[in-house]
Amino acid sequence: MSAQQSILGIILLMSAIIIMYLAIYSLRKRSSNLYYYFALLMFSVFFWCLGSAMEFFSADMMAKILWIQISYIGVATAAPLWFILILEYGQYEKYLKPAYIGMLMVLPLVIIILAFTNDLHGIIWPSITPVSDVTGAYLIYAHGLGYWINIGYSFIMIILGLVILLRLLMKSPRIYHNQILILMLSGAIPIFFSILYNTDILGIPGLDITPFGLTISGLLIAISIFKFSLLGIRPIAYETLFRTIKNGFMVFDNEDKLIDVNPAAEMIGISTDDVGRHVLELLNNLPEIKEFYQNQDEESIVFAGDPFNIWIRIQNTLVYDNEHFKGRLIIIQDISKLKRVEKDFTDSEERYKHLSELSPDAILVVIGEEIVFANKASATVFGFEDPQDLLGRNYFTFHHPDSLEIAKKRLEEVFKEEKFLDFTEEKIIANDDQVKDIEVGDAPIIYNGHRAVQIVARDISERKKMEEELKNSLKEKDLMMKEIHHRVKNNLMVIQSLLNLQSRYIKDTDARDIFKDSQNRAKSMAMIHESLYQSSDLKRIEFSEYINTLANNLFYSYAADPKRVKMDVNVEEVMLDVNTAIPLGLILTELISNCLKYAFPEDKSGEIKVDFHSYTENGENKLKLTVSDNGVGLPEGFDPKKSDSLGLMLIYSLSDQIGATVELDTSMGTKFEISFEEKLEYAKN
Repeated sequence: MSAQQSILGIILLMSAIIIMYLAIYSLRKRSSNLYYYFALLMFSVFFWCLGSAMEFFSADMMAKILWIQISYIGVATAAPLWFILILEYGQYEKYLKPAYIGMLMVLPLVIIILAFTNDLHGIIWPSITPVSDVTGAYLIYAHGLGYWINIGYSFIMIILGLVILLRLLMKSPRIYHNQILILMLSGAIPIFFSILYNTDILGIPGLDITPFGLTISGLLIAISIFKFSLLGIRPIAYETLFRTIKNGFMVFDNEDKLIDVNPAAEMIGISTDDVGRHVLELLNNLPEIKEFYQNQDEESIVFAGDPFNIWIRIQNTLVYDNEHFKGRLIIIQDISKLKRVEKDFTDSEERYKHLSELSPDAILVVIGEEIVFANKASATVFGFEDPQDLLGRNYFTFHHPDSLEIAKKRLEEVFKEEKFLDFTEEKIIANDDQVKDIEVGDAPIIYNGHRAVQIVARDISERKKMEEELKNSLKEKDLMMKEIHHRVKNNLMVIQSLLNLQSRYIKDTDARDIFKDSQNRAKSMAMIHESLYQSSDLKRIEFSEYINTLANNLFYSYAADPKRVKMDVNVEEVMLDVNTAIPLGLILTELISNCLKYAFPEDKSGEIKVDFHSYTENGENKLKLTVSDNGVGLPEGFDPKKSDSLGLMLIYSLSDQIGATVELDTSMGTKFEISFEEKLEYAKN
């Protein structure tokens, strides 16, 4: 390997390192697709420079060919990737869809495959021969059809890119000119070096200088990146922006002649036909705008009369180039809709004030902590004769210490978070030192162009007083009802005691049993009133606890032997109305008493079950009381409905009273099911 080859290889290797750095730098930034496409281009150039450099360093002919094949990854893809970069730079997004990019890269992919398989077909290089017998000598690559197709395709891509850049150069502001010129050079220089190689003008057989052109292009792009912010700023499509923007633009030179105008300026009757006219002639029918121009104001709002009849905002910008005055840019914006909105807003504020005066509630508008609006009702609530006396005062000066922190928190929440807050109760100290209860609602509004809080307040002092009186009245009523239930319970217990005393003097067993049944009936009713007396709800009781207590009392009342007769109570927590609870308690007393008296004669043993639960039938909530025993059962042919037993008569009569159905099952002992619908809510475990 000659010294010349070593120097050339080192130059290209250093270029490859620089190119790789630029690629990595771009990928790290990657705030737009421009960075991504630029990185791909740099990777392509890296393979080209690396392959060419390693060809110079390689002594073996096969190694040289391998490296030149690797370089073809860049040779085939550099031009189309450069073209894609230019499309992105010029904002031709419609040509950067995946389908279009794929079409652009089909031929480069084919060329790369042909390069790596060249020994099979020779389409890229029909022959490869060294220039001499010296080890590491240059190789002469004969150019086949594939080579020339790649050259032609690359030239087309670069020429199309140069056309786009030239168009951008003509239309873009000067701030972008250095960028565009460097990009144009980065595309043109490789073409120039390729032409030198393919025409053999240099007269050095086997030396391809195209990679050195890429090295120069890479350095130019690096300069553009770090000095002219190639990847940071790029030209906006000036023509599209200027022609399509809704604001009117008029450009005047330093002699006050119109030199450019966009279509939007036709809102005041100025078009491209007026280019070249002096401003005084041009604006002769627009005296308001003419005066603005002559006064050299920076911004103003004027009304353009007939035939336009529109409100416009005008801005005047002086144009300088290197501190030399070049002319003016006049920008006009149609703000007729905004003016109508302002008028509607002003009218709505007037309507707001009129409506507020009709409100019986106090309406305040607060900005910060200052009251800026108050209606007539506000004066009454806050103890003034004139609502104007409230204006300028701090809203919180009227608040009672008990409500001050809450009021401040609500106002801050509405103002900062723009929340609508429901009515709540607060206390104020009016101007006449009266402490008043008020109900307050807060809402965010815009008042005179400023964010504010609307406060609606109503005096509820009288209502609070009536509520307190009503609470006291209800409390007295509850105490009275409790006292009534307590006295009824006591009277029933007295009756039970009298029956108990009287039964001691009765020798007849049947008569004594009648007295005992009457005692138990009185006690079952007394227990209901005792539960109501102890409950906070004076109309309903929790019936499951009542059933357990009643069953236990009856069990011991009839002196049942717990070793012989067992009682199984399974009940659900249910709240029952007193009008249902008393009849049902009596029914339960009769059913359990009958089981204890008749189900297990002559020391027979067995079990009594009491079940009470809710269920749903045809979409209706119902309750079922079941009392059963596995004793001797009823006599054959016994019809309880025709019996003259007082207990059974009570069961059917009381069931009708609460609208219940009674079902009797004598297949296994005796089983009564009392089913009914309870309208009130019930609670489950």
